Amino acid sequence: MEGNMKKILSTVSLLAILLFPMQETIVQAQNNSSTLNSDHITLFYDYISVIGASIDIGNLGKTASSGFVHYSGDYDSTLTVELQRSDGNGWSTIKTWSKSFSGAGLHSLEENYYVTSGYTYRVMSKSTIKSGNTILETASSTSSVVKY
Repeated sequence: MEGNMKKILSTVSLLAILLFPMQETIVQAQNNSSTLNSDHITLFYDYISVIGASIDIGNLGKTASSGFVHYSGDYDSTLTVELQRSDGNGWSTIKTWSKSFSGAGLHSLEENYYVTSGYTYRVMSKSTIKSGNTILETASSTSSVVKY
């Protein structure tokens, strides 16, 4: 039964990835005592099925910064999307948005912000899954970089 549930969850997560436009991501997950770093999307952790981030810079520097998380179970979560800028000497966060969610499913957050030219930008999404006051899992994803 548990194996079938993982197959169903993996299929749903794969569909979420294909339906949500995003660029290359780097996924990291942290669960109490272990950390997973990967250069591809992993379809499930203990609670989080998938997490992603994307960035799009359009006319006049209008940036669409987005992130999403999919998890199963009746838990609370917070999704934070950070727009980050680099001048070649590391990354700094220039804008942060957060939203809280309850219950299982695919949850997303997209915001717009105008950026200035001459820099490299990326988006990082972070999610924390909680049951009451207990943190069950955290994960993050970083979009590809865009020069503007």
